[in-house]
Amino acid sequence: MIFRSTDRSTDRPAGGSTAADGSGSRPGGAAAATLAAALLMVELVAACQSYLTTTITPLMAHDLQAQDGYGLLVASTEAAMFLTMPLGAALLSRWPAARMLAWLTPVVVAGGVLSALAPTFTLFLSGRVLAALAAGALMTVSLSALATALPPSWRRLVLAGYALVWLVASVVGPVYAGWAASVIGWRWALVAYLPLFLAARAVVILRLRELDRAEQGGREPLRLLPALGLAGGITLVSLWGTSLPGTVVAGAGVVLVLMAAARILPGGTFRARAGRPAAILLMGLLCAVYFGGHAVVAITAHDLLGRDAGDLALLLGAGGVAWSVLGVVCGRWPARRATAYRWRVAGSAALLATGFATLALSLVAGSGVGWELHLLGWTLSGAGMGLSYVDTLNRVLDEPAEPDGIGTSVAAQALVMAEAIGTALVATVTASAIAWVVAAPDQRVMASAGIYGGLGLLALLMVPLARRA
Repeated sequence: MIFRSTDRSTDRPAGGSTAADGSGSRPGGAAAATLAAALLMVELVAACQSYLTTTITPLMAHDLQAQDGYGLLVASTEAAMFLTMPLGAALLSRWPAARMLAWLTPVVVAGGVLSALAPTFTLFLSGRVLAALAAGALMTVSLSALATALPPSWRRLVLAGYALVWLVASVVGPVYAGWAASVIGWRWALVAYLPLFLAARAVVILRLRELDRAEQGGREPLRLLPALGLAGGITLVSLWGTSLPGTVVAGAGVVLVLMAAARILPGGTFRARAGRPAAILLMGLLCAVYFGGHAVVAITAHDLLGRDAGDLALLLGAGGVAWSVLGVVCGRWPARRATAYRWRVAGSAALLATGFATLALSLVAGSGVGWELHLLGWTLSGAGMGLSYVDTLNRVLDEPAEPDGIGTSVAAQALVMAEAIGTALVATVTASAIAWVVAAPDQRVMASAGIYGGLGLLALLMVPLARRA
């Protein structure tokens, strides 16, 4: 919710103190309220855009005859983000966040326009990659801005507000996406929101310029090698399922991504060291499972169950409402005790596993009750995500009673990276696999059901991780 998808992250502002420990100047009540409202407004635009992009992907693929490019689309945009994502902290140490936002906004607009006008899938993909390059540069500084520019009470309020915004967007977004795709077409839908996008960005940029009192500290090094490792590795992962040699190369890509991630994330993350490192790993796993399904749920509904744009909007909206409602509840009543947090994560894992099992069953069931089961399965998966997402964010961003050597800004950037890496790995695998199985009529139903079943099993690993987090 806070970071995922190229589209939403390009709508994410960055700002506030650049101090590594989050100790820079923070705004007072009125200024904090204005910044919080601006952040929530941008989030609303981002949420609606996210629903739009997911809805139009199978429609675009049909028009441009690019159903075999689902995996390439996910992998290319993720690789583009990974090229610039690890550079965020270094860029923030050199230039004010408001200036970065002002520079990169035209790049996002140019990418959207290029995709809308593209006569071929190659040009459509080029526009998405261009927007993703801008997104990656902003992702690692955006939550850092939220964590360091706002007092803790305002930060928790904004995190809870994000869930409320997505509750509104889960109703408005799919309706807009379904209407736009059906009435004005997916091309116009890609650019119709741009005036609102630019207005929201302008408010945030002006507010951040007034509030940014931090001095630029020492320049952090540009992490070029990890960036190249992440981008190159995720590109190799897109070969998953294309052939036996391709799958072997994809496995090597997974190893390359994990090696690069180990150089970026706090020490002990991949060993699930007790405390915030384990919570960061849990966030990566949670997002990997949910967004791995999100990458393909509209595709299976459209290509395998024959549903139209309106049905896709309903499907995505149902999952979004379930996530947002539970996110609002968890934001209002956070799990402050370790026992309560463990129970919420266990419930989250159970809902996700049940949801994905239902999605698998929906494809096997076929045209009879397949659509109803598909809708139910994705709704349960959204509820599973909402039950633990906000609490895991708070668990990483809140300073522990005993210092663990992880500053607020570092923790925020680790959350962004863990979510992005987990999502990129699993979403690229699922999207690549679905592109392969859709092209094989005799195998696609059982193979697609197997993808959902695998995601459900992966969700159960959250339970032991929660005990260490």
